[in-house]
Amino acid sequence: MILFCLCSVFHENATAERSMTIFRDAETEEILTEITQKIFEIAGLRKKSVKMYVIISDSINAFTTGNGYVFVTTGLLLKFNKNPLHLIAVLSHETGHLAGGHIDRMINRIQNSSSNFLVAMLAGMVGGLVTGSEEAVAVLLGYAMTDERLFLQFSREQELAADSLGASYMEKMGYDIQPMIEVFEAFERMEIIGGSASLPVYVRTHPKSADRITALLKRKKTDKKLGLCDQKLIDKYRRITGKLQSYIRTNKLFEETPQEDYPKAIFLHQNGKSTEAITILKKLVKTNPKDIYYKETLAQILTEAGNPSEAIKYYKQIYSERSHVLVKIDYAKALVQAKQPDAAIKILEAAKYEDHLNSEIFRLLANAYGQKGRKGLSFLMLAQEQMLLQNYQMAYDLLKNSIDLMNEKTEGSYIKKAKYFKQLLERDKIVNRE
Repeated sequence: MILFCLCSVFHENATAERSMTIFRDAETEEILTEITQKIFEIAGLRKKSVKMYVIISDSINAFTTGNGYVFVTTGLLLKFNKNPLHLIAVLSHETGHLAGGHIDRMINRIQNSSSNFLVAMLAGMVGGLVTGSEEAVAVLLGYAMTDERLFLQFSREQELAADSLGASYMEKMGYDIQPMIEVFEAFERMEIIGGSASLPVYVRTHPKSADRITALLKRKKTDKKLGLCDQKLIDKYRRITGKLQSYIRTNKLFEETPQEDYPKAIFLHQNGKSTEAITILKKLVKTNPKDIYYKETLAQILTEAGNPSEAIKYYKQIYSERSHVLVKIDYAKALVQAKQPDAAIKILEAAKYEDHLNSEIFRLLANAYGQKGRKGLSFLMLAQEQMLLQNYQMAYDLLKNSIDLMNEKTEGSYIKKAKYFKQLLERDKIVNRE
C-alpha cells in the first residue's frame, strides 16, 4: 500500500516553503522494521518500539529522533540497493547514537541553549514525536533535515563512538564490518569528487570519511565466517528497493522498463498501463499463492483501476487482525468504493488506534458513515481528518455541524467527543467562533 503525504517544511529564516513526501508501503516498512528490530535488540533497546519511515529525497541520509523512530531516505536505499548489509551498517550507526544517549543530549542542548522558542519547541517535538499528525511529523522532520546545524550535528567524538557501537552490533549479529567501511568509502569518493558543499546531508554533518575508515580498519577482524548475509534477506531487500524505484521514478528517468516482473508491473501501473500490470501480477499470484504482497499489490492496483469488487477477493485472502495497518486501510478503501460500509467501518475503527495519526483513516470513515446516512458521524470524522491536517477552522465548523446532526440517544458518546474537540479549539483560540 502506498500513501503519499505531501507536506510543507518551514526552514528558519527561509523565504519559501519546501515540500517533502513520506513514502508509505506495508511490505517496505515490514522488511525495514524487521532489519532494524534485530539491531535494536542487540543494542539493548526495546525492539517493538521501532517505527520506520521512508522519506522521498535524493539526499543520502538516515537518522533517529528517539522513541524508536528511524528514518531513511529513498536516496540512501537506492544508493545501496543490492546488499542489505550496507543499510544495516548505517542503521547500526544510528542505533549507536540512540544507545549512547546522544539524541537525548542533543535535544536537551538545543532546548536549553536556544533563545528561539520555535527552535526549542521543534527540538522537543522532534525528540518525542508524540503529538501532531503524520503531516506534522513530516514538517518537523523536514526542519530537522534542512537545518542540520541544529538537529543532525553531533560532536566528532559522538560520531566516532556511534561508529564503534554500530560496528560492535554488526559483529554481534555475525557480520563483518566491511560493508560499513564500504559505505564510508563511497562517501569518501563523494568528498573527493564534489567537495563538501555538494555532499549529501549524511556526509556533511559527519567527520571525514577517511578518519572513520581508519578507525574501523583497526578493529576489523579476519574471521572468514563473518560477513555472510542470508540470501532470503538479500532477496527481500532487493525486492523492496526495486519496488521503490518503480514507484518513485517515471519514464523520463528510466531508459527502459524494469525487467523483473514485480517492479515491472508497478512501473507499468504508475505509467498508466494498469491492464498490463494486472496481467503480470495475476501470473505472479498464481505461481506464488502464499506471497501476500503480490496479492496486496494486485488488489491495490485493481482498486485504483476501478475494480474494487475483484480487489476485495484478494484482500479477503490476506487480511487478518495481524495484518499491517496499511493493508487494512487499503482493504477498507476497496470496501468503501464497493459500497460495503459496514465491513469498512469495522476495519477502520480498529485501525485508527494502530495508526492514529493517519488522516486517511478518518476520511475513509467519513465516506463509510456517509454511505450509511449517518451524516453527523461523517462530519465528525471529517473534522478529525482536518485537525490532523492542521486545518483548524475547517475542523471547527465541521464539529459544530456534527453536533447538530447527531442523535443524542444513539450517538451520545460521539457527541461528547465532538464537544471536547470543539472546546479544545476554542480554548487554544485558534479558530473564529462566529
